[in-house]
Amino acid sequence: MKFCSECATPVIVTIPPDDTRERFVCPACHTVHYQNPKMVVGSIPVWEEGGITKILLCRRAIEPRYGYWTLPAGFMENKETTGEAASRETDEEAGADIQRHALFAILNVPHVHQVHLFYRATLLNLNYAAGTESLEVKLFTEQEIPWEDIAFPTVSETLRLFFADHARVKAGGSYQVHEHDITRPMRSSE
Repeated sequence: MKFCSECATPVIVTIPPDDTRERFVCPACHTVHYQNPKMVVGSIPVWEEGGITKILLCRRAIEPRYGYWTLPAGFMENKETTGEAASRETDEEAGADIQRHALFAILNVPHVHQVHLFYRATLLNLNYAAGTESLEVKLFTEQEIPWEDIAFPTVSETLRLFFADHARVKAGGSYQVHEHDITRPMRSSE
């Protein structure tokens, strides 16, 4: 940040009174400009048929990670709930109609200043299509998932957690809410 959004004066980096972190502060109007993590919100769209469970994934048409597979997700917008963001992103990226269920995973990604949230969801039909940010969308069983071509560690972790919970649900258990920290940056080969 270079200029104050309130008065356009160049900002300085300092620790404001009664604070413990450096912040961008306007020396003219004294506005403290806080920078907080971005919320990335998405869904785990599930299709069940004949006892076979499939997950809808999107192949990215944008950077970062162009051409890699991901769950439908994206940045939360102002004036929407996390659930609304998950449904919107699923529609935008996969053209999919879903019934959204409970929050499933909260993944903290501090090195990129993000928090990723994924909701369980049921596909209501098979009328899905790639949106402008996706090259294609496709259903995968656990064995078919292109694990080496998954875009982000948060998506791999969420999928692994989902399939483990799903096996427990089939044995009479229940889904859990998972909270994990992804503390390692991706390598260029990931």
